[in-house]
Amino acid sequence: MPTEALREVLEAVTLFPRAPQVHFTGGEPFLHFPLLLEGVRLASELGIPRYVETSGSWCIDPSEAVERFRALDDAGLQGVLISCSPFHAESIPPARTTRTLRAAVEVFGSDRVTLYLPEFMEVIQLFDTERGTPLSHYVKRFGLEEARRILWQGYGIISGGRSGYELRHLAPRYPVETFAETDCAMDILHAHHSHLDLCGNFISGFCGGLAVGDWHGLPQLLDDFRAGRYPPLIEILVQRGPYGLCEMAQSQHAYQPLPDGYTGKCHLCVDVRRHLVEVADFAELCPPGFYANF
Repeated sequence: MPTEALREVLEAVTLFPRAPQVHFTGGEPFLHFPLLLEGVRLASELGIPRYVETSGSWCIDPSEAVERFRALDDAGLQGVLISCSPFHAESIPPARTTRTLRAAVEVFGSDRVTLYLPEFMEVIQLFDTERGTPLSHYVKRFGLEEARRILWQGYGIISGGRSGYELRHLAPRYPVETFAETDCAMDILHAHHSHLDLCGNFISGFCGGLAVGDWHGLPQLLDDFRAGRYPPLIEILVQRGPYGLCEMAQSQHAYQPLPDGYTGKCHLCVDVRRHLVEVADFAELCPPGFYANF
């Protein structure tokens, strides 16, 4: 994200009736450390509460990690969140997670550092701490039922991405009719956690690949939503949920439900959207890279 765009998005945040807390994330924000540092300075100038979310993948040299955290502290960073889970540990050696935690606590103190989720620290260290651990190793070590508990229930995983497909053998599946009485009003209209990306997409909640609008025009977007004016796909999801989206896609775009069902309503939603992005043109299906790299 160019620096001027970073300033623009942070200024947009101040337009909310009550300014939210901002977390700098990505991908991995430490891969563009000068930009992260500038973002913290800008947020500090604008009076926006701020923290950074990191996987620790970059943390090889402990002294460099301490140096970076000190620079962020001096720039006005208020806290650090370190991701810790089997999903991160699949490609990030647990030793790096431990290193990141130690360096962050040295600079910020334990009260300003959050490990998410702490209960996984012991679990991921049961394997090789200097290498990533494939998720299949959890099944081999713990058995199917315990792996299911660790990976699905333990992390509270949302099936709105690859997990509904890649880990479906670890979760029960339900026919499409199961979701007929669910909607996404709370997920979209009252999300406690949203994302503003470098392309201008406002992604509500954890709905990857589904933009409710463009944050460059945030005042108009907020006015539209207060008045109940939504983009077509968003309106369907708010009123009738993924089942309504499925019905529309079946009747208008030849979508066929998965014969063995879905792991959750988010799995249904993303499967329908993966079909729609191939056969129709909906502005809400952004960013395109979400679908192109699925």
